[in-house]
Amino acid sequence: MIKIWSELPGGRIKEQVADFLTLAWLLFWGGIIWQLFQFLNSFGVAGRTIREGGQNMAVQGRDLGESLRGLPVVGSGVGDITRDAFASAGRPLSDFGSELETFIFVVALVLGLMLALITLVPWMVRYLPWRLERLQRVRAADKAIRKAPDVAPAHIERVLAMRAVTRLDYPTLLEYSPDPLGDWARGRHDRLARAELASVGLRPA
Repeated sequence: MIKIWSELPGGRIKEQVADFLTLAWLLFWGGIIWQLFQFLNSFGVAGRTIREGGQNMAVQGRDLGESLRGLPVVGSGVGDITRDAFASAGRPLSDFGSELETFIFVVALVLGLMLALITLVPWMVRYLPWRLERLQRVRAADKAIRKAPDVAPAHIERVLAMRAVTRLDYPTLLEYSPDPLGDWARGRHDRLARAELASVGLRPA
């Protein structure tokens, strides 16, 4: 089974609470950021309206020009002039509308990213390294202690006890044994091994 949390109740609860709070934080601010983006981007309808108005003006000028071409003698010239006049008037409107729509989209996107940078990045910068370190530690320890060794459990217990007395600080050792050095000297390895397992988020098998 893939390990996601520590096996010890205290460490597991701490990790689960951190995971839940992180998820809630992401959903809360993610929703606000998305709503802000949609709200600001909705003003782009003004740009779309202007752009469509310019395009419609050019289309109507073209249609009117085609209609005027039916006039005798001057129809062709009048039609071309009418078409070009409407196109010249509609093109700047269409270009301005497109630029306005793009500008509003960029502003909405930048403000959304800035809010995400302020609210989400500091949290994730603190949470992710801490969470990944604990996850890698418990998975590596589970593989090294339980899956990889092909030796008797007593040998594994002795190695764990040795790591405990050489690696852990005295307050931590005293939480598991009133006489940690005496336990090691007398070959009582169970409590020291339990301290080493607990330091990596595992409990005795």
